[in-house]
Amino acid sequence: MIRFSFDIICKFSFEIDTECFIPSFPESNLADSFDLTSKLLVQRAMSLLPLIWKLKRLQNIGSEKKLKEAIGVVDNVVMVMIGQRRREMATTMTGLNKSNLLSRFMGSIEDDN
Repeated sequence: MIRFSFDIICKFSFEIDTECFIPSFPESNLADSFDLTSKLLVQRAMSLLPLIWKLKRLQNIGSEKKLKEAIGVVDNVVMVMIGQRRREMATTMTGLNKSNLLSRFMGSIEDDN
């Protein structure tokens, strides 16, 4: 179910088909990183003592180190997608008319970061 949900999110947000819901396809590094990020952020939000995760983040250890690495993977993949979409929008006018979230966000901001 998680793979299917991730595939649907990517289809509507980025207009890419990850085909994560097909059991015969290998695990997606992006999907795994996205899932790990979600889990770690929920754990952080449920933490009774926010000071603990803040200290872990400051020292870059444990779950905060894993979170930083997983976010890095997601960021890298998304930045590649943004670069591809920028090139597509520069060469054709069809990129401007896309209805996915990525194109809409890119149309409303100047800075890709």
